[in-house]
Amino acid sequence: MIRKFLKKLTIGSTFAIAATGIVGAHPHVWVEANMEVVLNQNAEFTELRHVWRFDEIFSSTIILDFDANANGKLDENELNELTSIVQKSIADYDFYTALRSGNDVIEFYEPEKINAYYDDNRLIMFFEVEPSKPYNLKEQALRISASDTSFYVAFDFTEENVKLAGAEHACDTKVVNPDFDELYATNSETFTEAFFNDANLVNSLGDEYYSWANVSC
Repeated sequence: MIRKFLKKLTIGSTFAIAATGIVGAHPHVWVEANMEVVLNQNAEFTELRHVWRFDEIFSSTIILDFDANANGKLDENELNELTSIVQKSIADYDFYTALRSGNDVIEFYEPEKINAYYDDNRLIMFFEVEPSKPYNLKEQALRISASDTSFYVAFDFTEENVKLAGAEHACDTKVVNPDFDELYATNSETFTEAFFNDANLVNSLGDEYYSWANVSC
């Protein structure tokens, strides 16, 4: 199942329109997303640390598909196989990461490695990305998103899931979620099953379809 899921990530996912006219997404994987924003002494953003906690059903499925020695858990080599596949699969989706300085796109380097372990029967994945250059949060607020616009993976995060690390600064964090009722009312032609089955079209969705954590100092 996990291999089919990873293949699915690269070709998009199905999406249905409810009879009421409200958008009806069908995520198959649920993730609690935790993000740590690293700042230096000058309040410059230098690194983003992701920690993703997956739902129990998906986590148990991973063990069934990757437990090669059938010992009921994933050993280090089995976890490495998993994370290697994941890293290759989500690279085309920018690692489900979007970074903005104002409205400008912040480019970032590909993570060296995605890591994984199990805690309380939940799969945890974590990795770091570095922006191509530091961005001063005192001059311009930072916007961060962990999102999948195909809605195959549902990411959930609140202000409590976004932390600051590194040098201490007085900063505020606010999470803003899309208003899908309004988006559908003005872009109903976009929300079709054919659209969400086309990965290229899904990737063309704008910033208004993401949930954002806004960090300002």
